[in-house]
Amino acid sequence: MEKVFLIGIHLKSQNKKLRESLQSLAELARLTETAGGTVVGQMMLSLPKVHASTFIGSGKVSELAQLSQKKEFATLIFDEELKPAQQKNLSDLIPVKILDRTRLILDIFAKRARTKEGILQVELAQLSYHLPRITERYGRFEQQVGGIGTRGPGERKLEVEARVIRDKMAALKKELERVKLHREVARQRRESVPFPIVALVGYTNAGKSTLLNKLVESVGSPKEAIYADNKLFATLDPTTRRIKLPSGRWALFTDTVGFIKKLPHHLIAAFRSTLEEALSADILIHLEDASDPEKKEHSKVVLETLKSLQPENKTLLEKMIVVYNKIDRIKGEEKRILLENGQEIWNAIPISALQGEGIQKLLLAVEDKLSLNLFETDLYLPFKKFSLLPSLYRLGKVESVRHQKKGIHLHLKLEKSHLHKLQQLLG
Repeated sequence: MEKVFLIGIHLKSQNKKLRESLQSLAELARLTETAGGTVVGQMMLSLPKVHASTFIGSGKVSELAQLSQKKEFATLIFDEELKPAQQKNLSDLIPVKILDRTRLILDIFAKRARTKEGILQVELAQLSYHLPRITERYGRFEQQVGGIGTRGPGERKLEVEARVIRDKMAALKKELERVKLHREVARQRRESVPFPIVALVGYTNAGKSTLLNKLVESVGSPKEAIYADNKLFATLDPTTRRIKLPSGRWALFTDTVGFIKKLPHHLIAAFRSTLEEALSADILIHLEDASDPEKKEHSKVVLETLKSLQPENKTLLEKMIVVYNKIDRIKGEEKRILLENGQEIWNAIPISALQGEGIQKLLLAVEDKLSLNLFETDLYLPFKKFSLLPSLYRLGKVESVRHQKKGIHLHLKLEKSHLHKLQQLLG
């Protein structure tokens, strides 16, 4: 495995606590392990400000250069995004591979992407990252000379590569638009058989895939299990499964990509359409790791990222259910307090997705939230139309049934669009 040395940065000018910088460095170590590297050492640098040419200043560069000469590591990763010139200058002065946090996360996303759309989105983000760096990587080159009819300076090598990258990015954007169109068609098809949609959002490694697997195992339609692991960004591509709610009504639960501090803007831009579709769900389950001492900070990252995607979305918090996962990792009095007062004090539902604890309570909360959008009505269903009865249980909430000679009288809750279609079917 590749040996990696990590550099944390604490900038005094940002008025940020040292503890936050240390937590970010610890997270960088986990990202490195997820990418397949082995952390052999780390260093936290406290700086008054960013150095324009090398980010960390000549003294620190000299110290790291001497450290690298011992050949104990092959890669140096900085816990900040380096400017192209800074990355090149550091590479010239320190004889090891120089990466930054952004490049590391892009590499992990590239390894995790499985669907066509995910692969295209990651490739577009990678090209957006590399484009401003080719000039710094190549520096000066002799100009190319064309053949007959093309006498003149021609293009520099870096200009050729920059044009190739821009052309590739343009092609990827067109391809993503086509994929987006297919996704829009699929979404419209889902709406024609309208199940409510519940999106799982949260910080990376909060347990979203584990929860979806447990739901499928308990009350879902049988399908292949989703890959889940105790790693950052274990899954990347959105996955949807059909889940049966306590009333018998079905809903579509969608797993989404996890969020993280300093999520590269290239990735946010590339995944914007996918994330925005998740935001259009009827319910958002915000999954938090109850055992994580930094859950408040991580929750803030998730909410800020979601709001940045749809700043005009006024209903974001109204349709959100907060869930504290991994309560199996909490012991003693802390767990008792969380189980007894979770919703009252923290407005959160405590669960263990791994062990299945609290799943039924979560499903009831989802159903209660969905019920706020239902229209209450009475309906007479004759026996000759009895084939519609399973659909009523699947799409709505049947409150009571009264049997009559030629049919049944139902008191139920349905979405208005469903009720209108039902009335058309009943004639």
